[in-house]
Amino acid sequence: MKPQVIKEKMKSFASRGKVIKLTIIISMALMVAVITGALYFRSTVYITDNGAVKELKTNETNLDSILSEAEIEIYDGDVVSLVNTNDKIYIDIKRAFDVTVIADKKTNKLRMTGGNVADALAEAGVKLGEDDIINTELDEMLYSGIAIKVSRVKYANRDAWMELPYKTEYVDDPNLKIGTQEVLSSGKKGVKTTTYRDLYIDGEYVESEMIDEVISKEPVNEVIGKGTSLQVPYAKLDNDELDKVKLVNGIPENYVKVVSGKATAYSAHAGSLTASGRYAVVGTVAVNPKVIPYGSELYIVAQNGKRVYGYAIAADTGIGLLDGRVTVDVFMGSYKDSCKWGAVNVDVYVLKMGDNRYIGAKERNATR
Repeated sequence: MKPQVIKEKMKSFASRGKVIKLTIIISMALMVAVITGALYFRSTVYITDNGAVKELKTNETNLDSILSEAEIEIYDGDVVSLVNTNDKIYIDIKRAFDVTVIADKKTNKLRMTGGNVADALAEAGVKLGEDDIINTELDEMLYSGIAIKVSRVKYANRDAWMELPYKTEYVDDPNLKIGTQEVLSSGKKGVKTTTYRDLYIDGEYVESEMIDEVISKEPVNEVIGKGTSLQVPYAKLDNDELDKVKLVNGIPENYVKVVSGKATAYSAHAGSLTASGRYAVVGTVAVNPKVIPYGSELYIVAQNGKRVYGYAIAADTGIGLLDGRVTVDVFMGSYKDSCKWGAVNVDVYVLKMGDNRYIGAKERNATR
C-alpha cells in the first residue's frame, strides 16, 4: 500500500473518533440536565379549573406565578383557592358567570360562581315582599345567563260611591181636592258604597276586585198626595194621620152612620176648653152628645160639595145643638173664618163612635 493512502485513512479514523466522543459528551450532558432539572422542580401542582384538572411541575409557590406559568387567566368574579401540602399544591378555580337580577326598575348585573336564586337576590340586595312575584323558584340553581325578575305587587283598597235614585210613592190625600196633587215629603237619594281592591304590579294598575258593597244611606221615597176630597178641607190631617179617612169620590169609604143637617161655625180664644174637656182647636166640633157622642171621629162635607170641613172630633156642645136647631157647630181658627162659613147644609159621616168620656188635663195635653 502506498504511504499516501495510509495517511489519508488514518486522518479519516481520527475524525470519526472526534464525532463519537462529542456525541457521548452531549448525551451525558443532556442526562445530567434531565436529572438535575428533575431534582430542581420542587412541587407538583394540581389545578382544578371548573372541574377540569391540570397537573404542573413547578418550583413556584406564588399563586399568580403558578397560574401565569400554567397560562391560566383569572377573570372578574372568579374564586381561586390554594392549598399547599408539602410538595403538592392544590389550586381550585371556580369560574364566575353572568347573573341578571331585575327589580325596582333596576337591572343588577352580577358575577357569581354558584348558589341559587335566593343567593343572587341577597347578593343584589333585593328583598321579597309577601305578595311579590318572581319568575323562577328561589331554590333554583344559578347558571350562566340566568335572568331573575322580581315584580313588586301592591294592593290598595278604594271606595267608590254611587247615588241610588229614590222612588215616587203616590198616596190618597183627603186634604187635597180631587184632580190635584202635592208633594207631602221630598225624596232623598241614597248612597251605595262599593269597596274595591286594586292590584298594582311595579306601580302599574292591573285590575280591581270588588270586596264589599253596602248601602251607606238608604234612599227616601218621594211621597205625593193625590187629592180625594171634593174641596180642600178646612180641618186638615197631619201626614201621619192620612190613613184615618179614605175617600172615594170625596165621600168616606167606611163609616158608621150619616147625620145630615145645618152646620154653623164658631171661634174662641186660644186655650179655651170644650165641654168634653178637650182644647177648642181646628178639628174639634160641637154636637148633641146624645146623637153624636163626645170623642166620635167625624168627616164633614157640605151637601152641595162646595165646602169641606174635613176630619173632626166631637168635643163640644151648645144650646142650638141640644134643641136640634143645628146639627154641628164647627170650630174655626178665627172669627173672620167663622163668619165666612156662615150656615151650610152638611152630611156628617161618623167614622167611629165615641164614648162621651170627659178628657182631663193629662190626656188633654196628648190630644190635638
